[in-house]
Amino acid sequence: MAHHRTTRLLALAGAGLALTLPAVTAEAKPTDPAAHAAGSGAAAVDPPIVGIPIARTDRALANAGDAIDAGNGAQAVGPLTASRRYLIRSYKGAKYLIDNAPPAPPAADGRASARTFIRLARRSIRASRSGAAGSGGWIRAQTSGAEGGGPAFADAPTAVFDVFTSQFNAATAAVGMVPDVQGNLLARVQTTLNTAVVLRNRLVKVIHAASPPAPPAADGRVDARASGAEPGGASFDAAMPGLIVLIDAELQQMQAMAQDTSVPAASQAALTKAITADKQIEARVNLWWPPLPADD
Repeated sequence: MAHHRTTRLLALAGAGLALTLPAVTAEAKPTDPAAHAAGSGAAAVDPPIVGIPIARTDRALANAGDAIDAGNGAQAVGPLTASRRYLIRSYKGAKYLIDNAPPAPPAADGRASARTFIRLARRSIRASRSGAAGSGGWIRAQTSGAEGGGPAFADAPTAVFDVFTSQFNAATAAVGMVPDVQGNLLARVQTTLNTAVVLRNRLVKVIHAASPPAPPAADGRVDARASGAEPGGASFDAAMPGLIVLIDAELQQMQAMAQDTSVPAASQAALTKAITADKQIEARVNLWWPPLPADD
């Protein structure tokens, strides 16, 4: 069964997709590393360097959650360990994309702005709350002009945002397991949570080092859209307001659980480190990429 799942993921994410694009669109599920291209009906696919580990992270955490729900905590250990491994792989893939990203092309219709990434973040949150968390399943990406010539791949900023979304899904899935586990299994869940948070922190630093924010505007603000001026121009800067949306939702979940007296004390304590780290990440992002003006 594991071999079958891996084969399916490879078939989805590889450049030589045997399916036509309309078929991929019809078959795509929230856990598939496929996306819908902004402004078109074509399907865009995350580069396999991040798409495959993102999909495997989702699958591993789903298996861990199912095992815990069934009362088979021992069977959750393997998937939890695997989730950490896949989170690290998608982080390394994102870092590679950032380090090797081509210069930002001229703004063009269909490329994602900061407001687009904010909408994507909110959509991801709704999907996670409905139990259909898709780390990139419905990310909107540019198609790089690919029409009828094979799969269209997401641009680097969109693919990296998919990794941020995967980290959000992993962290919130782990937080959801925290009240239901104890002892060594709680430690395993906490490791997955901390891995997602720590890797996000590192990825923010990588983006800042590789793509410093644009100079302040006349009013002193740094417009996250500046490096890819309206109407589009997807850039790493543009993705950061969407990341704040994800962090806010994650913090809300953890803080509510930490204050819930029905949650065991050990489980509440497991959240403390992640809450502190999330607040530090959020402060850093807001410092490096100040929020958009209220009217945006």
